Amino acid sequence: MRTIIINSSDYVAGSVNQYTYNFPSTVKFGDGDQIGVAGISIYNSTFNITSLLGNNSFTFIWNAAAQTTFTFTIPNSYMSVSDLNFFLQQQCILNNLYVTNASSQNVYFMEFVVNAPRYAVSLNIYPLPTSATATSLGYTQPSGATWSYPTSAKCPQITFNTAFGSLIGYTAGTYPTSASTSTTQNLVSNITPNLNVVDSYIMTCSLLNSPYSTPSDSFYTIPLSSGLGSLIAVNPSQIVFNSIAPNNYQSITIRFFDQNFNTLQMNDHQLTLTLAILEKREIDSTKKM
Repeated sequence: MRTIIINSSDYVAGSVNQYTYNFPSTVKFGDGDQIGVAGISIYNSTFNITSLLGNNSFTFIWNAAAQTTFTFTIPNSYMSVSDLNFFLQQQCILNNLYVTNASSQNVYFMEFVVNAPRYAVSLNIYPLPTSATATSLGYTQPSGATWSYPTSAKCPQITFNTAFGSLIGYTAGTYPTSASTSTTQNLVSNITPNLNVVDSYIMTCSLLNSPYSTPSDSFYTIPLSSGLGSLIAVNPSQIVFNSIAPNNYQSITIRFFDQNFNTLQMNDHQLTLTLAILEKREIDSTKKM
């Protein structure tokens, strides 16, 4: 058995998911030669919100006296529901889309909240009051606010696409649907939330060409057993070998995808991958023993 070690020095710059190991000289693999993963150490560095996934923005409609629409773009990151709620509040502060109460506390009119018993995300939306109601509640607009209270109470609205909606468990659309909605809206996910966009890494290997898998170079699966930033170390007690497609090779290319074979955007390229290669004569020799 021969071993090959692929590490971060083999990462192909700009590829986001590819490593290429160059053989010292051309190697000929014949019918019956096999390759398997003897061990791998890799960091869980995949974000759940990115521009690549298309789930990094939503539209916020502020239904004051004059309706104003904002597009909030989330930086590439890994966010929980509470993180998303903090981001929403941050954007409201930056755009003066809030009020303060008599205790000088910020009051926001929309929030994302985990609804654990329902395995869902609650979207709570509160009506923006009229000027008279705001005065009675002790509300004060922030310095720099250019909006005026509506003549009748109105809820702000949020619009998102399918990709963002799948994160928090909502079909694409606008919530609430009407700009004149005047009562508090306590909405609950209408589909299963999917904040863990990536739950495993799938490796492909350029030495493979299997008629039994799609893609034909599918090689190995790594479950994400640790949180973001954690090292995942896999050392199988028994190596599962795959047949190498007979040919002459100058290199091995390893690529990483998510569980749905979407290109994996890896933010940490540190990697130690040990490959084991069995030549046919070694396999035949073992069978004779």
